Amino acid sequence: MKIFSFFFAVLLLMLQGTSGFLRAPSTEVQCRQAGGVCSSPRCPSPHTRPFGSCQQGIPCCRTVYD
Repeated sequence: MKIFSFFFAVLLLMLQGTSGFLRAPSTEVQCRQAGGVCSSPRCPSPHTRPFGSCQQGIPCCRTVYD
């Protein structure tokens, strides 16, 4: 059983280093691929939060249910 926890830890370390894993979007294309919408100047409703940017100063917003 100890070997499974070791492999799980190694797997997490490998995934963390891959491109785009847990990284905030920085372009409009990345924002849409992550399920977000570019909105200027702020995220529209009370249930949307910024989690990246589409371009300079324009937030990438995604619906969040608290």
